[in-house]
Amino acid sequence: MKVFITSLLIMCLIVGGWFFVYDSITHTTSSFVESLDEIIESIHKNDWTNASHQFEKVHTKWNHTRNLWSILLPHHEIDNIDLASAKAKEYIHAKNISLSLGEIATLKKLFHIVRENESLTLTNIL
Repeated sequence: MKVFITSLLIMCLIVGGWFFVYDSITHTTSSFVESLDEIIESIHKNDWTNASHQFEKVHTKWNHTRNLWSILLPHHEIDNIDLASAKAKEYIHAKNISLSLGEIATLKKLFHIVRENESLTLTNIL
């Protein structure tokens, strides 16, 4: 009976921990996507100063977040976001509309992929 109760408690801790991590990742990815949408709006308005300033905020926030996520997520997902972020930063500084928008769209997709990979779905279980 003690083994059953101990196993049940451990299972509850694992599931509870996963819910905490998933909620945190969902909240964080949503925040990044919203910020990237604001940058897209600035680029469409040709407000490169604001776009650059907003992207610097996103980049700073990402540097903090990546340290936390490196414990929780596969490193290739973090590396992909790092690469897309570096490209987007340079494209924004070069004021290239097409490449900036394309790389920001890539970043948004990468954040969606992180959220999908951490969700509880049959595909992720199998």
